[in-house]
Amino acid sequence: MKPRWVLDTNVLVSAALTRGGTCDLVFQALADGQFAAAWDYPLLIEYREALARPRFRFSRPVQAELLARFDLAWHTQAATTVPTLPDPHDEVFLAVALATPDRVLVTGNLKHYPPARRAGVAVLTPREALACLA
Repeated sequence: MKPRWVLDTNVLVSAALTRGGTCDLVFQALADGQFAAAWDYPLLIEYREALARPRFRFSRPVQAELLARFDLAWHTQAATTVPTLPDPHDEVFLAVALATPDRVLVTGNLKHYPPARRAGVAVLTPREALACLA
């Protein structure tokens, strides 16, 4: 069974901003089936809102292309109990990661997930995630 990981919004945005960059390579690995992206509806709403922000100027086709990689089969019911994080908006990502068998979260912002508050979730940078897939 393929790994089931959660992707922070910053990975999604970075993939769209820097084609061929590390985050884009993570999304290519997702598209190639090397891992599955676990998500829930609040997470998907966060992704949609971030991609639609005017400052990024992503076209609707680019937004749709990225969102299409979140397969309905990998919808996950988030954990209901989550440690408090410095930014409460990040707790939804940790909640979904806690509900997956692999308990992996990929983010470009490690400081948002202090080690003492990860509750057993492995928090990886995009580069570390690619190394795990290699």
